[in-house]
Amino acid sequence: MKDCLVHAKTFARIAPRLKSFEDKLNIIVMDDSGAFANARTGEAVVEPKPEIAFGNADAFFGPSVREFVLAVARSDRLDWFQSAAAGIENPAFVMIGQAARTFTTNHTQSEAMAEWALWQALDFFRQGPKHRAQQAAGHWERHDSREIRRSKWLIVGFGSIGASTGRRVMALGGEVTGVRRSQGLAEGADRIVPPDRMMAELPGADVVLVCLPHTPETEGMANADFFAAMKPDALFMNLGRGALVDEAALMAALDAGRPAHAALDVASEEPLPRDNPLWSHPGVTLTPHDSPQTQGTIIGADDTFIENLHRYFNGEPLHHLIDKAEFAAG
Repeated sequence: MKDCLVHAKTFARIAPRLKSFEDKLNIIVMDDSGAFANARTGEAVVEPKPEIAFGNADAFFGPSVREFVLAVARSDRLDWFQSAAAGIENPAFVMIGQAARTFTTNHTQSEAMAEWALWQALDFFRQGPKHRAQQAAGHWERHDSREIRRSKWLIVGFGSIGASTGRRVMALGGEVTGVRRSQGLAEGADRIVPPDRMMAELPGADVVLVCLPHTPETEGMANADFFAAMKPDALFMNLGRGALVDEAALMAALDAGRPAHAALDVASEEPLPRDNPLWSHPGVTLTPHDSPQTQGTIIGADDTFIENLHRYFNGEPLHHLIDKAEFAAG
């Protein structure tokens, strides 16, 4: 029997699907108070030492995330950690990744994040801010709008999020150029260009979407020169990490009219302080890093965990396995 830690809300949702593992798993649940208990008996567990753990939104966006992370990272028996996220740069993931023999991620968030990008682009193209202001003022005035059809998209960082977005854009008649190191054809893109071509592609893009992780190479990449190369009527979107953007340079660029608007799901500091000017800038649409938080993402992460559980006990390769060396630098 393997001790497996999940959040109590997760267990309530997937308990029927865990019945086939009753002879293999001893489920430990953590509730929102940070208390641990045996899922079958209800008996309190004082110092859980899980061999398997599933870290999802229930655990990481709940009030007792610290207790969950420490229980997992401090386990000297941790054999496998299943993350519900796609990225691994979060310090909590690094700590867990160093402790776990095996670490797997989940890419179902990409679909939800792609829909966020389409939502923002459609709102921008269809003059959403103007129409909302007019409705609030009781003012009736028509405006010309744009379509996704024939629009040109530059997606910087063409991984699962970029590809999911690109497929949707192409289905609506848009043209997609992806930026990534590995070249060749890619689903969801009309063409792929290397990173050293990014600046040359910016002037032709109606929409620029950044989906990169935060690394020393990508930090501050969206700077004054980056924005100066964009079209005056373009939309800039960031679904990567806040540190990719020089926020002062972005606001100065918006004030200068190039680009026309920015949609951000991430910020350099999260939660964003109330006095940060991004909150009130008229050229910014800001969401609190919740683009992946949808019912479909939650269900998709559960599906990934259950599928990998079957693979784990059958001795098959796990989906979305991360190289242990990725956590070495920590």
